[in-house]
Amino acid sequence: MLRQLDQALWAAEDTLKLPGMHFPLRSPIVRLGDGGLILFSPLPSVEQVAEEIRALGEVRAIVAPNLMHHLGLAPAARLFPGARVVGRRGLHEKCPGVTFTGVLDDAPDPLWSAEIDQVAVGGMPRLDEVAFFHRPTRTLFLWDLCFHITRSEHFPTRLLMRLNGAYGRFGPTRVARSMMRDRAAVGAAVKQMLAWAPERIVVAHGDVIERGGQAALEGAFERVL
Repeated sequence: MLRQLDQALWAAEDTLKLPGMHFPLRSPIVRLGDGGLILFSPLPSVEQVAEEIRALGEVRAIVAPNLMHHLGLAPAARLFPGARVVGRRGLHEKCPGVTFTGVLDDAPDPLWSAEIDQVAVGGMPRLDEVAFFHRPTRTLFLWDLCFHITRSEHFPTRLLMRLNGAYGRFGPTRVARSMMRDRAAVGAAVKQMLAWAPERIVVAHGDVIERGGQAALEGAFERVL
């Protein structure tokens, strides 16, 4: 079931159940001014919400925002064959059965550049994440750069997230911090995000921050960087 976050913004949500971990997942959907949809980081279970997505409009693009968020690409491409598939360069090797029609970098694609900004987070080559900012709703989209898991009924998940420094707080996990090979490059990307002055932050893993996104982002990175 989709959850509406704003007039032009929805999210598909699910839980990935792995041995010892129940992992919350979120896939944002943005409706552009012309009615077309951008599907970000599709869930592996995207088929369960495909009809709801189609009811919102035509999916014009499927976006894989980093090297980790690719499990839903193949099923989404089959479900929405008219959509372009856009992702980071390294995903071509991880998803040999998916035909990519574009590569993500710092420059927004013309399809969404009138409404959505983006910045590539340098200095983390194993993650290679791109953050997006939807200007009409002042919403920042992050994927694995920051988590915001504040509750879980699954004890092993709570334990592991605490060990990962990511339970009950918004910010980069210990794993994400270990991936930062060039903190100055990460800091430059975060400065760009702060300049956008986001109000809402939608993370792929955990709770949405509805208010005060700029301050939350600044607080999350003041000690890391």
